[in-house]
Amino acid sequence: MSKNLVVYRKVYDYSIRNIKQVIEMNLQGNQRSIRFGFGHYKNKKAEYLAFGRSMAEYIRDDDYEGALDLINESYVRCQGSWSDFMNEHFSYHFFHCHDCEAIFHEDEEHNAYDDYSVCQHCADHNYRYSDRNSYWVRDDDEDHEEHEHIREYHTSSENLGHIPSRYDIRKPRVLLGLELEMEIKDSYSRDERAGELLDNLGSYTDPEGLTYDYALCEHDGSLDHGFEMVTSYTGLDVHAQQLKFFEGGLRGAISHDSDNCGLHVHICKADMTTLHGAKMILFINDQANHKLVRAIARRDDSEYAKIKNKKDDTYWLKDAVGCDTKRAQLRSLNADRYEALNFKNTNTVEFRLFKGSLVYSTIMSCLEFTYATWFFCRESSNKNLTTEHFLKFICANENRADTRFLRAYLKAKGFDLPEKNTVVQFPKSSPNQLKKVA
Repeated sequence: MSKNLVVYRKVYDYSIRNIKQVIEMNLQGNQRSIRFGFGHYKNKKAEYLAFGRSMAEYIRDDDYEGALDLINESYVRCQGSWSDFMNEHFSYHFFHCHDCEAIFHEDEEHNAYDDYSVCQHCADHNYRYSDRNSYWVRDDDEDHEEHEHIREYHTSSENLGHIPSRYDIRKPRVLLGLELEMEIKDSYSRDERAGELLDNLGSYTDPEGLTYDYALCEHDGSLDHGFEMVTSYTGLDVHAQQLKFFEGGLRGAISHDSDNCGLHVHICKADMTTLHGAKMILFINDQANHKLVRAIARRDDSEYAKIKNKKDDTYWLKDAVGCDTKRAQLRSLNADRYEALNFKNTNTVEFRLFKGSLVYSTIMSCLEFTYATWFFCRESSNKNLTTEHFLKFICANENRADTRFLRAYLKAKGFDLPEKNTVVQFPKSSPNQLKKVA
């Protein structure tokens, strides 16, 4: 005979018929067989019959506590899962404790690692609750240490927003936000490094004395032992003031020297047309501009910031133009959010191409490059989306104040920048250019 106890089949017919009748009455006619694990059947049949009769009574009386005690105090095994059995026959939820392997009512269930459940006893003796993760972790788990200054991933938006700046009065108003990833050396505490960072640049006080949250730190699963700094969105002037902290460096932190870290700049989609967005993609992805893009990005494309041949393969543009609204068209300009330019976000374009950096002038150069690219592509015709024209644009008199870090950076990289220019005139874009972008 099988090593499974068959309560309803061929085990003392009379007793089984009585058990079956009681269970059927309780389940209102449900005649599915219930199977219990069985070992050493010939020596254990009386024990199993007593178990079956008791279980039938508990089901009849809706006594789930008695049923739980019966299961946890006996050695009878269930073919399948005791928790599934209890969920089927009682109007409550039951679970199997991962550690002690007993069955419990839902009132004692605790979520461990967002992966399995443990009972109250095991949670109290072997685990601690992680406020950061919102689940229970083992007492000795150093990877889930609690942090005062590092928040959970993608939670900073609750406290970050717009910080007023001189750029608010410009038409159009175009603001930027920053995400900067950094690794912390093993000999340093991540939370202490985040605390020092936030103590120095986390808050911004405007000329009227009003204070705003400028930056917060978050966990990032792509990092080994680090965190991501996320800023509010504001003008270049506020960023220049707050990020000046990096002139003194952050001891124990690296970014550029790590293969894991990126610097992502978000810039407004305000007043942006589909043509404008398409020209930005063409400018960044054009192989003829590779030297410029690589110099400012400090890396070639990666799996998280892909650069593709957008001139020869125009599927991306056809998909976007086929959408009904401008918002949908802009979001459809790239199917893969892990491209050098990501249009998938609702309100911003994300420049993902930059490698991480903790050097003040380099961070500011990336912000200025993003800002300059937004306006350069807006004002340029398709045929003028070249490195030569971009360098003229950032050196134009009206753009010099917004590109001082960028110009110094590119000059140090060996680019020949024009001397001070008069206003640079660009042919105006027209809607018909969208059909000629490719």
